[in-house]
Parts: sequence; C-alpha cells; structure tokens
Amino acid sequence: MRKHQELSLEQIIEKVRVNEYYSDDFCLYGKEDGELALDRLYWVSDYPDVVEDCDVYPMDVAKQDLQLVYYGEQLLDVLSVALEENQMQVPKTWSRL
Repeated sequence: MRKHQELSLEQIIEKVRVNEYYSDDFCLYGKEDGELALDRLYWVSDYPDVVEDCDVYPMDVAKQDLQLVYYGEQLLDVLSVALEENQMQVPKTWSRL
C-alpha cells in the first residue's frame, strides 16, 4: 500500500476489493483510536518502532499527533475474510464485522 496518504475506510475497502494492496506493511492512524468508521479519514504510514518496550511512531504520525488505530496485517486479514464470505458487497456492511 502506498504510505503517507490519507484515505477513508471506504476507499481502503474498495482498494482491497480490487486487489490494489499487495503488502500489509502499514498501519492506520487517526485522531481517535475507537471504532473504525467508513467516512472517517485515516493516515496510512509505517509500523511504529519499539524502543525499550515503547512504541515510537513514525515522524509524520507524531507531527500530526495521531494515534494507532489498526495494524495493516490485521486489517487486511479481517477485510479478506469478509470479502471471501461475500459479507461486504457494499461498504455499509462494515458494521457487521
């Protein structure tokens, strides 16, 4: 996935549906770390580094004072399963996951 860009969850789901993501080497960051929302924008960036058992966020994330929302590997796993089960024919079904 191309990093250092802002995307909505709906855009991410659509890209996964058309197989535009080949790597899960990314994380989603946002102003809030709660539930994912289709229309909310998320910053796509690198995984945090771990230094002395603490997460050190990438500089672009720290500058924007964002929080880790989802690891790319986990997000793509959830989306892949949902797509395989045809649960996500339209993005609004995200709430069922």
